[in-house]
Amino acid sequence: MLTNVNKGASPALILLALTFQLTSVFADDTATLSGVITASGPNGPVEGATVFIGNIDQPMPPLKETTTNAAGEWSAEVEFNGQPELTVVVEAAGPEHAPNRHGGSVDFDCYFNCGGGDGEFTIQPEETYTGLDISLEPGGRFSGTVTRSSDGQPLENAMVRILSPDALHALRSPHFRGFSDETGAYESTLAIAPGDYHLTAHPGHGDNYVIQAWQDYSCQLEECPILDTDAIEITAGNVTDDLDFALKDGATVSGTLLPDDIDRVVRLYDGSGLMLGSYFFESWQSNEDQWEFTGLAGGSYYVELSPMLSSEPWLRVLHNGLLCPFSGCDRATGSPLVIPSGASLTLPEITLESGGQIDGELIDADTGQAPVIAGENSLGTYDIVSDDGTVVGGGSILVDDGDVLLWPSAALPDGEYYVRTYSTFFGDGIGYRRLTGDSSTGYLPGYVDAMYPDVACAGVKCDLSAAETVSVTDGEITTITIELSTGSSITGSIVDDATDEPIPNAIVRVLSANNETLATVYTDEDGEFLVGGFPDGEYYLRTSMSSSPGLGDTGPQLPYFDHLYGSTSPCSEQLCNAVDGTAINLTGDDAGPFELRVDQGPVISGRITAQPSGLQLSNGQVEVYDSNGAFVGSYRVNPTTGKYQTTALPPGDYTLVPIVSPAYTSVSAGGGSGTVSATSTSTSPGSMDAPLSSDGFVVSIDTEDVSADLPVIDMGIDRIFDSQFEADD
Repeated sequence: MLTNVNKGASPALILLALTFQLTSVFADDTATLSGVITASGPNGPVEGATVFIGNIDQPMPPLKETTTNAAGEWSAEVEFNGQPELTVVVEAAGPEHAPNRHGGSVDFDCYFNCGGGDGEFTIQPEETYTGLDISLEPGGRFSGTVTRSSDGQPLENAMVRILSPDALHALRSPHFRGFSDETGAYESTLAIAPGDYHLTAHPGHGDNYVIQAWQDYSCQLEECPILDTDAIEITAGNVTDDLDFALKDGATVSGTLLPDDIDRVVRLYDGSGLMLGSYFFESWQSNEDQWEFTGLAGGSYYVELSPMLSSEPWLRVLHNGLLCPFSGCDRATGSPLVIPSGASLTLPEITLESGGQIDGELIDADTGQAPVIAGENSLGTYDIVSDDGTVVGGGSILVDDGDVLLWPSAALPDGEYYVRTYSTFFGDGIGYRRLTGDSSTGYLPGYVDAMYPDVACAGVKCDLSAAETVSVTDGEITTITIELSTGSSITGSIVDDATDEPIPNAIVRVLSANNETLATVYTDEDGEFLVGGFPDGEYYLRTSMSSSPGLGDTGPQLPYFDHLYGSTSPCSEQLCNAVDGTAINLTGDDAGPFELRVDQGPVISGRITAQPSGLQLSNGQVEVYDSNGAFVGSYRVNPTTGKYQTTALPPGDYTLVPIVSPAYTSVSAGGGSGTVSATSTSTSPGSMDAPLSSDGFVVSIDTEDVSADLPVIDMGIDRIFDSQFEADD
């Protein structure tokens, strides 16, 4: 405890006394940790191993880092800096030994960097902790050179990063990376476990070169199609060498964004709509208004310019002048920017324009009070709709002190708009949880979605003629109140017909008699669902085993036929006719449970691949048509796996059309790049032939799954380098 200092003492004496007392307080604010690092088996101690002591609450920088002596022994003092205790992990690795943790295991990417996994323990000041021993398995390292592609000159300070076999995790610690010297040579410092890995080479800070994945695959900033690249093999006791990279000159796009007295952001997307990076301006940085992205591989791009927060009164806009008035808008819209490899493009100065906004509240139509609330504060989002039914904006629905509020929307141009509570972005309504049983989200149980001021909607379907528009004026917030009524909910389950097992995370669609989707919901871990409320009327139920509920969700990829409630036959997505099922007549009471039994069947799956590299795109969808030209469904690419998958299909010929963005076209007879043929990778009788049309590919399927990769090309690259991409005869 600090003692009192005489008020009449001199400042120098006071400072001396305080310094002495503080020194006394923290003099013993350390703990001593020690142990022995050995090699597995009979190989004895490991000399020169690096020992890492990390705080699980703040892993980097480490609390302490040290090395072992000839006996494999290590000891370190850890400072507490006033903390009463610390929870730590102890890890070790050597130039010939892969990393391991004392007392537990850890994910591949976590070594020497984070506190996840097992083996955590608590230490206190003035204590000694011994026996923190670790046994290490043999490992290997990697080496090579990094040079400039244009002239072969060495690149100094480049970093070569190693990623896990599934390409989802990169070792974060610099100990397991390679850094090039003045000759361009690099070699990783500490070993990793034997196995196959992926590598990426990154230019030094401030150098404008394209990140490259092994071998010779160019990345767009930090976005690399790693799963498609070649792997390197690390073997125990060896350095895998000759892993050489030649980095290409990077392309640059830049510009100026005003006004400089507001918080704003510039986001860059590739031609498929995948976000590559962001450039933030804060209002206190009033002298900064220029932005720049370097290290681009070249091709088509989209740039979004917007306020920092979507609830601010400034219009979000794309580089081509198209509005992007809410967070769910499709950035890959309209004409892209086209930038050749190594070139620079400066956009004209852009000033964000102000707009009007909408906010308000939801109330119970009968009581005039806030509706009954279940769950957490966030209730999803609401839609702002134009007079032709197009969603042009939106905002969040939040709970504040018991009231249900429409949070200020993203800014909109002057005009008349409709407002409804249903969210097309996620495909869910106000009266249920999109993920049945998910306690992290809130909802208004049993309430019917509505359009301003009080028009009850059947999910997404509202009668615009009965609703009123909301006037939006530049610089103003229009406040509204939407009155909600209660309705009927529908419950049920999805079950595998062959096994009687419930199917979790599958989608159920509520349909109208003319096959319109009114609402979607996921099943919970028990395969059960609840969706509602709905006004009185007739509704139909259908599974949706491999499709997306909305723009903000990829959806499941389950190899089943779909099923209509009340139908005796399986069907496939849009080929299902709602009236072939049994109508559910809602008259104010909840209905169900209804059991939907589904059968497994053959599916078509694959990737959308960019030509000429053949690398997969993680954005996009595939439209499927049967041999009669009837639309079967649209199937999103899963951004994690990079694959699309259809619902189960009956035997026949189908036309698959890859849809990415206006920047891409199919590589086909009419696509400007010649005809590219492909074959099925399945051992089944299915096959993929030359395109049926300029946009689609015919795929035949029988009773087994078929794999079909669908080639597309960035038309920006095609225009720049057309002669390089002519298909072989």
